[in-house]
Amino acid sequence: MPAFEYRALDGSGRRTTGLITAESETAARRQLRQQQLAPLAVRRTDARAGSPAAARAPGSWRGLVGPRDLSTRELMLVTRQLSALVDAGMPVEESLALVGRQLEKHSMRRILMAVRARVTEGKRLADAMAAEPGSFPPVYRALIAAGEASGGLGLVLSRLADHLEAEQAVSNKVVGALVYPAVLAVVALGVVTMLMLLVVPRIAEQFTGLGVTLPVLTRAMIAISNGLATGWPWILAILAGASLAFGYAFRQPGFRRLFDAHVVRLPLIGPFFRQVEAAAFARTMSILITSGAVLPDALRAAGRASSNHAFREMVAVVVRDIESGRGLSDALTRGGWIPSLVVYMVAAGERSGRLGEMFGRAADQLGQDIDNSITIGLSLLEPGIILVLGTMVVLIVLSILLPILQLNTLVLG
Repeated sequence: MPAFEYRALDGSGRRTTGLITAESETAARRQLRQQQLAPLAVRRTDARAGSPAAARAPGSWRGLVGPRDLSTRELMLVTRQLSALVDAGMPVEESLALVGRQLEKHSMRRILMAVRARVTEGKRLADAMAAEPGSFPPVYRALIAAGEASGGLGLVLSRLADHLEAEQAVSNKVVGALVYPAVLAVVALGVVTMLMLLVVPRIAEQFTGLGVTLPVLTRAMIAISNGLATGWPWILAILAGASLAFGYAFRQPGFRRLFDAHVVRLPLIGPFFRQVEAAAFARTMSILITSGAVLPDALRAAGRASSNHAFREMVAVVVRDIESGRGLSDALTRGGWIPSLVVYMVAAGERSGRLGEMFGRAADQLGQDIDNSITIGLSLLEPGIILVLGTMVVLIVLSILLPILQLNTLVLG
């Protein structure tokens, strides 16, 4: 039965929104009136699916009901619940309806009910999800299609939920590893800025008019302090302009490709990002191959799942090598991204016929390596930031003490 989203007035004149299932729009309006609601607008949930113009239009229905796409965490929650229900033998349509009714966010319920409406009309689950590409990525839909074709949809949903949980865990670790150093760096920069703007100018006033030549370090600090005091609007404007320009360029495919390629070549963080991409690739390949996907198709889907454009290009080269007759382990070695241990495990999987299992083990090993890298990086980054902050504070203090020592020397002399 199709699902409809509505805006209506209740008995006290307050506006309310929600979802309702009915045979038609007329039947939906009739049900709302039976619930003592006066319908203002009733529209089928998938009436505007795939319409970019409608999504961008000011005041459109999409803007009124909130964000359209599911986040990774929300998709993980939905997948886990669907997995449990489908494994218990419940039909897909009923599972979608039950999960949709239990969701708290209206936008999430609307997406699930729209998918359910398409399934009710006779579409396969993967095809029904294709109308919501922002919520259900291509790799996700490919795995759902493989599960439907093999009759093991519940197992595939369970593996997908595990995959999403592992990805979310890695993402949380990376973000958590970057948050603390970033906060520490901001605090350090704030402390130094306050010293330069509040302390150094007052000290400089004390030495003005004494007729002595100040030390080079003191003159440099005073010049920097004066520059910050008079030029801070320009500094903020330049930083804001640079941020906007970088954000615009980052959305351009050419610049993004060059940026991604250079980031992974940086001395310290480059190997870490290569580990993260390789772990996600191995985990995705494990699920795809175990679900019965053909190797070239699995590689293409895993490549599309990556957010790094340079990594996508590497996977595309690997696919061409595979289709020309080269072995997977040899093709991955030529790509240069995948760690040697993973390549050896892939080669063992090719020989034993357990490629999906070996990709899974490789993903687990890379996950442990990522944890170790984060631990080591944090243990080195924190004292490094403290050392830089201490050096800057020492320079400021010396710029204040040196003139005092110089004056004492002149007085005593």
